[in-house]
Amino acid sequence: MVMQKALSKKKRSLFLLLTLFFPLLFFVLLEGGLRFFDYGDNLNLFVPTPDNFADTEYLAINQGIAKRYFTQVSRTPLPVNTFFLKNKPANGYRIFMLGGSTVAGWPYSNNVLSSRLLNQRLTDTFPGKQIEVVNTGIAALNSHSLLDFMDEVLEQKPDAILIYSGHNEFYGALGAASTESLGSSRWIIKSYLAALNFKAVQWIRDVTSDFQRWLATLRSAAPAHSEYVTLMGEMIGEQNVVYNSATYRRAKQHYQQNLEEIFERAHAANVPVIISELVSNVRDHAPFVSVATDRYPPADIIFQQAQVLEAEGQYAQARAAYYRAKDLDALRFRAPQAFNKIIRETAAKFNVPVVPMQSYFEKASPNGLIGASLMLEHLHPTVEGYALIANAFFDSMQQHRLITAEWPTERIKPPAYYAKNWPVTDLDRAIGMLRTMKLMDHWPFTPPSESGSGFDNFQPATYAEEVAYQLEKNELNFVQAHSEMAQHYQLAGEHGLAFREYQALIKAAPYYASYYLLAAKNRMEQALFEPALVLIKQSLKLKNSGLGNKWAGQIMMHYRRFDDAVSYFKKAEKQLPKDAHLVYLLGSAYALSGHKQLAHETLISLQTIQHDFAGIPRLEKFINNLE
Repeated sequence: MVMQKALSKKKRSLFLLLTLFFPLLFFVLLEGGLRFFDYGDNLNLFVPTPDNFADTEYLAINQGIAKRYFTQVSRTPLPVNTFFLKNKPANGYRIFMLGGSTVAGWPYSNNVLSSRLLNQRLTDTFPGKQIEVVNTGIAALNSHSLLDFMDEVLEQKPDAILIYSGHNEFYGALGAASTESLGSSRWIIKSYLAALNFKAVQWIRDVTSDFQRWLATLRSAAPAHSEYVTLMGEMIGEQNVVYNSATYRRAKQHYQQNLEEIFERAHAANVPVIISELVSNVRDHAPFVSVATDRYPPADIIFQQAQVLEAEGQYAQARAAYYRAKDLDALRFRAPQAFNKIIRETAAKFNVPVVPMQSYFEKASPNGLIGASLMLEHLHPTVEGYALIANAFFDSMQQHRLITAEWPTERIKPPAYYAKNWPVTDLDRAIGMLRTMKLMDHWPFTPPSESGSGFDNFQPATYAEEVAYQLEKNELNFVQAHSEMAQHYQLAGEHGLAFREYQALIKAAPYYASYYLLAAKNRMEQALFEPALVLIKQSLKLKNSGLGNKWAGQIMMHYRRFDDAVSYFKKAEKQLPKDAHLVYLLGSAYALSGHKQLAHETLISLQTIQHDFAGIPRLEKFINNLE
């Protein structure tokens, strides 16, 4: 009997081991197979740029990174097209800017980004340093995603991290009231995100999501949330999140815990963090949803009281009432004031500076009431609002002595300088206006069954609006739109405005060499050769192109610096060996610099490439003059 009991215990143990082993073996085999066949998407935050993108190696924000967090929406949001050096230089100062759609600059083009303007202001202040402000902003991301980014961000050796985030804690990906929710447990959310490193988990997620969508099509003629059209509408899971409800408190708790962990990781890596208060439109945007409860009045009643107080000139009381109405709004796209309190208190625990963004916006708003003068709709800033965010972060970095203990104040240009000279054009403003219009044509700004038609019926009042409308209807791309505006201005003799369009392209994508050449061509056409050469050299620093070297050589010819011209033309010839005009220019440069034999050899090459080239007699004359 004892032996039988012992054997049965051994059998039970063996059975238990086999029960655990076979699922584990299945998972290992599944994982191996999926990796072998390269299943799924690359979910790394940073990826290399294409080999032919630039001569120097860069990393970029993975354009598919949001697939980590979104499975239910029809269109996954894209990150800003941002690049940074793979190897940080010795004189480099690298900043990462983290957040949602405000950090991503919605609804404007990338030249309006706060991170771009901040990068320029810091570069102007510290010309001896190579400043990089890397923008990781993506619409509808919240603190769960920011925390998930932290390890990868810290691997890139940042010198500072800037954070503007908090509006998406309810309806952002994995938010407390979102369609992309994983429930109430923060532990489950963190475990899920960690498990996505396994291809098998990605496969299970994809299969589950596909099955859910299939079920949705069986229940109705259209997939769930399709009537909402916009990402904003699709993300709304729980429509009425009453003030201080369980969902409200859970969002606050997760936000605080995520911020604490972000600060802890940055502190452990000895990387300074600056976090900003959150701002939104309180004066000119009524509450989305008003709910009366036993404890709290409906938001719309408080909003009306705020309007009365403002009309009476009681601006301080009106401001408090407007904030109160925003806090009671049950459709929570605007962070409540409690989140700013969490920011200040949590930052104080970790000695993290806080940008007093609310004060910046109040001081810049009529009567201290943040509204349409700086906000487009419920929370996205105007062009001036985005500049204000950049300037506020700049001031905070200076105040807290990041980069250096003593800033060279004589180099610091005032915000008014950038307001005048930063290349934001009428086209950019029109693009922002139309994208906002499209958003507000749909729920929750209008009922799902009564979508607006402002965009469809839009009648352009200016040529910039006409071009922007074509862009938003996908009839033009971003480069074509700005180039069209530039040509329009050139025909009208407005050469400064034409150049500004090309500058806008450069600020939108400062690592694209071709945009510098477009701007240089504009300057050359105006016989502004020195500024053209500056732009060409910036282009060549990014990518050693044949066209860039050819144009630089032509400018050297203009200034009769023939040896320098030869140097540029020889570089161009390696990439454009069949360009007869280039060979002619090279031969001319040889002849004009006194190199008769080289000029003669180049003439022979030109005759071989194109025997009837119109410049051959002139080149022969140059050579004969050397006799």
